[in-house]
Amino acid sequence: MKKILLTSALCASFMFAQSAPSSEYNYEVTPFAAGILSDSKANLDDDHYANAGISLAKNLQNSFLDQVELAIMRSDSLNYNGTTGNTNINRVFLNAVKKLPLTEKLAAYGLLGAGYQDVTQEMKDNDDSALLNYGVGLRYDLPYYAIAVKGDVRHVFSINDKENDLMYTLGLAMPLGKRYSENIVAKVPVIEEPIAAVVPVVDGDDDNDGVLNSKDLCPDSLPGAVVNENGCEVDDDNDGIVNRLDKCMNTSEGVTVNADGCVATLNLNINFDYNSEKINSTYNSKLQEFAAMLNENPKLNATIEAHTDSKGSEKYNQRLSEKRATSAVRALENLNVSPNRLRAIGYGETQPISSNDTEEGRSENRRVTGLINQ
Repeated sequence: MKKILLTSALCASFMFAQSAPSSEYNYEVTPFAAGILSDSKANLDDDHYANAGISLAKNLQNSFLDQVELAIMRSDSLNYNGTTGNTNINRVFLNAVKKLPLTEKLAAYGLLGAGYQDVTQEMKDNDDSALLNYGVGLRYDLPYYAIAVKGDVRHVFSINDKENDLMYTLGLAMPLGKRYSENIVAKVPVIEEPIAAVVPVVDGDDDNDGVLNSKDLCPDSLPGAVVNENGCEVDDDNDGIVNRLDKCMNTSEGVTVNADGCVATLNLNINFDYNSEKINSTYNSKLQEFAAMLNENPKLNATIEAHTDSKGSEKYNQRLSEKRATSAVRALENLNVSPNRLRAIGYGETQPISSNDTEEGRSENRRVTGLINQ
């Protein structure tokens, strides 16, 4: 009966073997023959006896281990030493297997696991026991058939009796259950419906801006105007003035601009008395207007430039121009303009706007100018 079962397992395994690598399958079944060199503690008449068995291994993916193996083996009618008694030994193992490829078809492998042995006729030190086993082996994959010849040597240790056995096996590994990677998609029948005749829609571009009427939100664009996908003129700096009319194309966001797209700036021109850094009160209204504009547009900064006439040394005039610039900055700070938005520069006598040969020209050169930085 046992021989019939073993033969049936072999035939079934060959039915599943295919012309593909064994790694393409989920399982591997291996009928094998084994020899056991038993520890003398087993009290068997022949310490070297044969086994037969079969194993089923699960091939693993994305794991350090390559297989998890369940193996069953049996030894029949083993005689005890010095008696007429005999016994059968059934063993089952659960092993972890790790492969190490050596060539395209040859690989070494190691195994480690635990199991149990059932002794049908216990005698002396030959008892039922939990088992440990480990070993190394080689496997050779036969081309085109996904079948491999396997052989290994193992140390088997019986925990109850402290027996040490040496087992060697030779088997034929065959694949089961091909692994499919492609997804299975349910096919839904497609019912074709009659297609109604499509009447073409005539869509023009009345303002010739390149955007069809059906999509044109600004259908009256001027000839030659640059428009966006909606047919409206482009305003790159988003200041409300289209590029065609914008004379200041890089205005900061949120700044109030005039009809030219530029910040509505005020000139701050202050003239000083000779050899003086004090701002005359007649310029208070100009300072207030300049400060109000900066406070209404918090993203604007200002540069205050101060100058002198040519009377006196260059070094003295340079210091005097710096004092005049500082006076103007302090006046604006007193009108709530943040200091970090103001920059003071003194140019001394280096940048006259009139001749220093006349009193009138020298008066014009003694000045402070406020510049808005957009």
